[in-house]
Amino acid sequence: MIYLFRLIIRHMKSLLITLLLLTSLFDVFSQAYSPLKVKPEDILLAEKLQKEYPKEDYVSLSTVATYKFNYSTKSKKVEASLHYEEEIMSLKEDKDFKNTVIYDSLSDIEKVYGYDYKNHIKYIRFAKSGYASADIFYDDAKMFNYSFHLESRGDKTNYYYDKKYFDIKYLTSVYAHTHYPVLEKKIIFEIPKWLTLDFVDYNFNGFNITKTESFDTKKDANIITYSIKNIKPIKPTDYSSSWQTSLPHVLILSKKYDYKGNTFTLFSSTKDLYNWYSSLIKEVDNNPEDLKSLVNEITSGIKSDEEKIEKIFYWVQDNIRYIAFENGIMGFKPENSTNVLKKKYGDCKGMANLTCEMLKIAGYDARLTWIGTRSIPYDYSTPSLAVDNHMITTLFLNDKKYYLDATETGVAFKDYAHRIQGQAVLIEDKESYILDKVPEFDAKHNEEKIVLTLTIEDDYLVGRGENTYNGEEKNILFREIGSVAKIDLDKRASDYLAHKDKNNNISKVEITNYNNRNLPIAFKYNIVATNRITTVSKEKYLNLEFDFNLNDVLAEEDQILDMDFGHKTYLNSIVTCKIPMNYKVDFLPENINIDNDEFTFNLNYNFNSDTQTISYTKKMILKNGSISRSNFEVWNKTIKELKKFYNEQIILITG
Repeated sequence: MIYLFRLIIRHMKSLLITLLLLTSLFDVFSQAYSPLKVKPEDILLAEKLQKEYPKEDYVSLSTVATYKFNYSTKSKKVEASLHYEEEIMSLKEDKDFKNTVIYDSLSDIEKVYGYDYKNHIKYIRFAKSGYASADIFYDDAKMFNYSFHLESRGDKTNYYYDKKYFDIKYLTSVYAHTHYPVLEKKIIFEIPKWLTLDFVDYNFNGFNITKTESFDTKKDANIITYSIKNIKPIKPTDYSSSWQTSLPHVLILSKKYDYKGNTFTLFSSTKDLYNWYSSLIKEVDNNPEDLKSLVNEITSGIKSDEEKIEKIFYWVQDNIRYIAFENGIMGFKPENSTNVLKKKYGDCKGMANLTCEMLKIAGYDARLTWIGTRSIPYDYSTPSLAVDNHMITTLFLNDKKYYLDATETGVAFKDYAHRIQGQAVLIEDKESYILDKVPEFDAKHNEEKIVLTLTIEDDYLVGRGENTYNGEEKNILFREIGSVAKIDLDKRASDYLAHKDKNNNISKVEITNYNNRNLPIAFKYNIVATNRITTVSKEKYLNLEFDFNLNDVLAEEDQILDMDFGHKTYLNSIVTCKIPMNYKVDFLPENINIDNDEFTFNLNYNFNSDTQTISYTKKMILKNGSISRSNFEVWNKTIKELKKFYNEQIILITG
């Protein structure tokens, strides 16, 4: 009986403990999932910010990015770590905050965690995935995607993540902007005394940025802090320039370190950068014997040096597919020429290496060359891996240098794609190096000339057209039709000339040089254009505008990236239209003539009563291929005038 009583008491104690535990867990659960009670002052702040950023779902109230550095005795490299913390406030009801951090095989994201407005642990969704890009075949970049829920306006979450760079030389730059607004951001560098870093500031003008420097005796480190306020979100468009050319950022130059008596030079000078690049080139195992028979076949029977060079250069363009390849050290080291030839594809480094080796076999002085495309505003006075993103071949011939970029299908020998024109190059020269620049052409080099000679038959425009394409315009067209089979060529050319407008009937197309990249591509054709004349009683309404160039290309009000059109433009269009003898011109649209440092628009109508001919000339020049933020206002005003001009019609009346 006593045993039974003790057993009951023991079970009652267990039950009581269980009930107490359940009650405690219920309290925790209720506290964590109770209805959100946002502070009134947070709601007021969110409402204020929503008026300032009406298109945004959330805003960062405060962001702090802290970079620290340490020496790894295991890898014998200087490593960098980033601790990133941010306070996000929702400006609307029931929204998910989403963001992505890019990392690769030379870095890693170690953790992400957060706390809600009550300082309770916040559930954060995250996943790692490969980086996808249309022009990348293999890229070791990965995306760390994370998100969390914001229940209502004024709801706040503090979150944190840590990122590690296994080698400091791959930490090259830091940016302040992101895809959502930031009220205040601090970028802090804690630099130990044994490490020498330099910082170069880019694009700071026009932004609220301050820089302070101090020394922390406890940490025995120099502290550099950048503070940025009122950061607008990035809104990419079809014509957005690169971050490097438009946004404020800090370039980090890793110079050297002296750790416990171990002194090592990183990139203190251009020579240091070249030495590292050169060491990778020396590791490439090229075998010229694998290429000899091909080079001999390509150049067989040719005596001219320039023709031999062209044959080799064009063969690589036409037979090796360009596919970018980024994978750790292979993002900097070329693949050997034999492998590129066998696979029939390669990245810029592999294609440059193959071109270089084939030219050497043919007896020419060819050298690998590093270059940053126009998306990069730096030159080699700044020793950093951020300076370049591309590799080409430099050919030395008759005391001149020629730059061969085999990734640019359609580009002729002695011509250069817009993306490398005017850019600094670092040319290999055994233990030394050569600095130079790729020649730059003006916009006229890319002239697209259109001549239309028209008459009015009933309510149709009927006539003959001649189009000629040069430079970058020719290269684009070459890629469009240069490799098209003859049976499909006429249709492809007709579609191109008609701008895929069913109202333009193109016929009897004559094509010149469509597969010869050394000469301009030219078309001659017949055209019948419908839907361009409307007859009402004794009046005819006529529109001679066929292309409506740049009709809707406006800079957004909150756009912070410059506009980039990919290349300089020079459109030269001449349209003449002979009108019936019993008609005279009653109205012509008012001419547009604007010229500034970045663009020229001249659109003019004239009528010659002696010949009964209306002439419409249009010259549109984008001098640099880009429009800077400082010109957005005049650009938008001009485009609105242009749109109005395009929509106005010529009025003809019977005389």
